[in-house]
Amino acid sequence: MTTIRPLTLDEVDPKLREMLQPTVDRLGYFGDFFRYAGHAPAVLTGFMQYSGALKGALPDDLNEVIALTVCTKLDFAYERIQHERLSLKLGLDRAWIATLVGRSDQTVLTAAQTHARALAVAIIADELGEAREALDALAAETGGAVAMAALFQVARFRDVCSIGRLLDMRLPVASIFSDEPLEDVR
Repeated sequence: MTTIRPLTLDEVDPKLREMLQPTVDRLGYFGDFFRYAGHAPAVLTGFMQYSGALKGALPDDLNEVIALTVCTKLDFAYERIQHERLSLKLGLDRAWIATLVGRSDQTVLTAAQTHARALAVAIIADELGEAREALDALAAETGGAVAMAALFQVARFRDVCSIGRLLDMRLPVASIFSDEPLEDVR
């Protein structure tokens, strides 16, 4: 456990709090990622801008493929559960989500989704040759701009998972598959 104390929303820099409030309102809670990262308001502000730029550069389905794949592969339930819930809000099918989090082996992914998933898996496994092949396949399917955004998004989610696992972040909501006890959700 770290000695860095998670902040309350009231303790966060006022400008940062104003920026985070819509996300807090949408989620219904002030999550641990913000509670810890709030200690570095300028860094968190830049990170949120970077996150927004990446999300805007990718179709929702590819963003969620990457999020769910990376968070599942790195065993970080905190972020995975948030993206399970977001995927449902975006209208993505529950069976599709189940496939991405390893609860089903149905083949329900499009070619672009399959390439984005392969890119994420290869990067997490540090298989650079496979990652290059997946990146090239994704670029052929979606274009260079989307492929590059996907590459950056994999790295971003990998970093979020690393930070969250190090700080033992916990989430106040359960998986959409609800077989994980709330107190065990990390």
